[in-house]
Amino acid sequence: MKKVLCYVMLATMLCSCGGCGARADVESGGGFIYHWKTVFAPNKAELDFMKRHDIGRLYIKMFDVVVEQNYVSGCTEVVPVATTRFQGTVPKGVEVVPVAYITLEALRAMQGREVEYAELIAERMLAMCSYNECGEIYEIQLDCDWTASTRKTYDILCQAVKDVLFERGIDLSITVRLHQLTETPPAADRGVLMLYNTGRLKSIDTKNSILDIKDAKPYIKSVDYPMPLDYAYPTFGWGVKFVDGEFVSIVSEDEKASEEGEHIRYERPTSEDILAVKALVEEHFGKPSMGNILYHLDIEQIKHYTHGEVDKILAR
Repeated sequence: MKKVLCYVMLATMLCSCGGCGARADVESGGGFIYHWKTVFAPNKAELDFMKRHDIGRLYIKMFDVVVEQNYVSGCTEVVPVATTRFQGTVPKGVEVVPVAYITLEALRAMQGREVEYAELIAERMLAMCSYNECGEIYEIQLDCDWTASTRKTYDILCQAVKDVLFERGIDLSITVRLHQLTETPPAADRGVLMLYNTGRLKSIDTKNSILDIKDAKPYIKSVDYPMPLDYAYPTFGWGVKFVDGEFVSIVSEDEKASEEGEHIRYERPTSEDILAVKALVEEHFGKPSMGNILYHLDIEQIKHYTHGEVDKILAR
């Protein structure tokens, strides 16, 4: 990974990416939103949506960290893939939080070399932000579906990233899945509780794997979680294809079953579904630390929700 990551390192003053000045007051804004595409080129409708809802912060996935086979050496390597290409500019006044998604397989492969990978990941994210003129960076985020058995490795990785960022005045946030709420969180300044993908996607008996309050409720209990939390809510839908009761793939909502034994379960949480979970979360964990977050910036998805519905989801 070192060789693959380092080639994008730019000979720039990375402190220009850091939080050298005061962080803008975004708490009074309408809310935040994720960008989870490999090309950053928001269209007019998406820019209008951001302006209409006073979006003050964009969480942009910069790349995935995965394990891949090196066909020359025959060994597996931890490498960045699905790097986001910037073909548009970040709207003026909008803060960017770069995000790196780390697969569980990659996390396991980092064991014993967490500090090395932490530096490579953090530096690559900051270099990308500098090169693509994302403005001052006050926070970066790691996204990983870590488990109890990989928590120690992730904690070492997160602490090492924090150490890299500390001298630049940049915070580290992590995503928190519902099943991780019972575990002590890794080293980070704050977390984002992901309130989507709560059900069993591959089960034919699942009603809605994206968000169902019945799936979320057992995890949401009044606890003194040792980290400030913001909340991310789903504003997307998809189809889940089965053949003879067996999971096949995620498909577009436009796809129709065409073969015998084929079944497509269409999933999209309604605003009522989202607001019910939001009320439950705030009852047990309180208001978000800084704001609520939508997943994600795609007008073909968020057009299914009215402006009034979006305002209620984002409201603090």
